[in-house]
Amino acid sequence: AARGRGGEAARVSDVQIWHSKDVRIIPMQKAQESQDRQRTLVSAWHVDRGTVVQLSRHLLETTRILAGGRYATEIDRSPYAFGQMFGRPYQDVWVIDVRTGQRRKALEKVRHFFGASPSGRKLAWYDGTHYWSQDVATGARTNMSATAKTSFADGDWDYPGDMTPPAGNAGWTRDERAFLAYDAFDVWALPADGLVAQRLTNGAPEGTVHRVLRLGVAADEGIDLTKPVYLSLAGRLTRKSGFARLTAGKPLERLVYDDARLFRLMRADSAEVFAFTRERFNDAPDWFVGGPLLRDPRQVTAFNAFQANHAWGRSELVDFTSATERPLQAALYYPANYDPSRRYPMIVYTYERLSQNVHQYVVPSERSYYNTAVWTANGYFVLQPDIVFRPRDPGLSVLEAVVPAVKAIVARGLVDSARVGHVGHSWGGYEATFLPTRTHIFAATVAGAPITNFLSFAGAVHWTPGIAEFDHWETGQARMEVPYWEDLDAYLRNSPAAKVHELRTPILMEFGDADGTVDWHQGIEFYNFARRAGRKDFVLLVYPGEDHGLRKKENQIDYHRRILEWFGHYLKGDPAPKWMTDGVPWLEKRP
Repeated sequence: AARGRGGEAARVSDVQIWHSKDVRIIPMQKAQESQDRQRTLVSAWHVDRGTVVQLSRHLLETTRILAGGRYATEIDRSPYAFGQMFGRPYQDVWVIDVRTGQRRKALEKVRHFFGASPSGRKLAWYDGTHYWSQDVATGARTNMSATAKTSFADGDWDYPGDMTPPAGNAGWTRDERAFLAYDAFDVWALPADGLVAQRLTNGAPEGTVHRVLRLGVAADEGIDLTKPVYLSLAGRLTRKSGFARLTAGKPLERLVYDDARLFRLMRADSAEVFAFTRERFNDAPDWFVGGPLLRDPRQVTAFNAFQANHAWGRSELVDFTSATERPLQAALYYPANYDPSRRYPMIVYTYERLSQNVHQYVVPSERSYYNTAVWTANGYFVLQPDIVFRPRDPGLSVLEAVVPAVKAIVARGLVDSARVGHVGHSWGGYEATFLPTRTHIFAATVAGAPITNFLSFAGAVHWTPGIAEFDHWETGQARMEVPYWEDLDAYLRNSPAAKVHELRTPILMEFGDADGTVDWHQGIEFYNFARRAGRKDFVLLVYPGEDHGLRKKENQIDYHRRILEWFGHYLKGDPAPKWMTDGVPWLEKRP
């Protein structure tokens, strides 16, 4: 160590140097330190020749030796570093001769690369419109989807960007004659030779989504179409679900399809015995066992038998129209012991699309603080509407979906319009903070770990993975598309803090002060803005040492109970506890 005056050891500064050229910012490097220390360059040791050939060039990139051992691929993102920093990842793909180390750029600026076929002879990727393959040895390319008269883009994708991702795929067939890709409803066999694409299912006419289930098939294996292939079924607008079987030379067999949630289909290793689970909101998930055709499956479990001794709600699917005339759906949960002669209070829970959860069973628990079963047991309707977003207007998109959804339920005479509350967490917490600054339809709101200030949060750090928020702010969940200096009006019209002075709804906000996803200073900012705006019914709960979701049992129960007290007071007229009306001074909290 260096010696200073007087012989004592000189102290070395532990300053961190953050540079604007950093592709991985310092917090990300810290988060990935252990992985970085273990990174290696892949090489091939040719024992017969006594030579070693280095295959990798980049420690931070991925090199894979393909099946057969003749070739390898390496991903190179460095040419697109700037876009990578801000949610626009592209990559080049290099093919490397394992014997010589000779490299060839096989693909340039691709977004959706699916790796090599099981034999290692072909590469597959999607260019935003078509699926392509490339012969690894020769570099010859084939448009596999050229003859398919359909769109393979994800029609539900509502994020901004220069390329809509595909709806998905099941990968190569075992003989590598076809690549199995999905459109909105069906499975297509895209020919490796590019000649005639074949639609294997016919779900579009009735809106049933078909997807391949890889029962006993490893991720690096192809799907064997000479054997029966099982598929999941999902009603796009009905929310029914089930399973089908595809057998070569035969029509598709629909095995079971029900107005419930059927999933987890599995097959025994050494027998033609199959099992799956079935559940509804008021029927706990149980296992059913049957043969290959799943006919007359036998129920082999009876979970949560205690439910028969308790009142339980039920669920239904609701259709409504957004303020922009878009047809949408919502999951509506009825209170236990529902009485049609009454009008009930209602809790609205939001995030993004939620109607697919209409049949999901929820176990009541005090440790689950946003618990639909608990709320219905306490006499509330619960509404979970779908929200579809448009670029640069996430908040207004929420407003245009949620308000019409609430009005649709009120119009049915089920709910008292003066007793509707709103709750959400994280992105849903943002929604629960934004809406009361733009509408007064809610009597009370609960916002867990919300984004509150679009200007300050856009430049923040997502501390757990160590990434800059801009990594997903423009093209990810916030969908803002551009930085604030390119459209300041959009940032302000979608920011809760920008109109905190318009707030008339009591808000209960929750944060853990070690939140690594949404910096808890977002809560502090809104707390101070609300105080400055003269709001007397804003309460911020801060749980020391807690992250984005509460982990300590005592804190989970505490937050759970405070939510019930908050809604109990504002939606049911229960007396307000002191913490709600006056807060709790620091000295009273200390032992």
